[in-house]
Amino acid sequence: MNDKMFSLLVGIFSILSTIQFLIFDLNEVIILDYEEQFSIYMEANPGISSWVLTHKKNIRFGLSTCTIMVSVLLLYCSHTSNYVGLLCYALWIVTYELTSFCMVLLINRSIKELFKELCYLHWIFQVSRMLLHFFCLPLIIKYMYTLYKNPKTSSKTGRRKRSSISTVDYSLSNVGLGTFYRKLN
Repeated sequence: MNDKMFSLLVGIFSILSTIQFLIFDLNEVIILDYEEQFSIYMEANPGISSWVLTHKKNIRFGLSTCTIMVSVLLLYCSHTSNYVGLLCYALWIVTYELTSFCMVLLINRSIKELFKELCYLHWIFQVSRMLLHFFCLPLIIKYMYTLYKNPKTSSKTGRRKRSSISTVDYSLSNVGLGTFYRKLN
């Protein structure tokens, strides 16, 4: 598998895994009894943790939307052999994963003791996604460096453009030029 094919697979994986984790995050139940409003989170003191809990779905939706757009940019730039999209993807994935990691840290502090097992699920999702994304980054960076150094080598190798000279029929080479001119007249 060459670097171009691998970067295309990474882009497809990134889109699909982002959609999967977005579905998990948006469908997470935080209130168990609608009549008594029993929440799995503790009452948070005013600060960054309470703000993250309040706007968790909007933050996740925004991060996921940006990740899907950057992954589509990765697919396009891999197809057109442009290194800029690969650079954007590498920088964004690091930002995305670090932001998500910080969110998991803040959210897990606010979970009630009764639901601490949910913390383990958050950690498993986060660490597995980080490992998969960060495993692919060195190969994406290698392909990006190859495109940056020599963009001609990795784009459509083996294809030559034919010039108008190569369309001459070489079967006339056995016939002398004088014969060729006589046939035209």
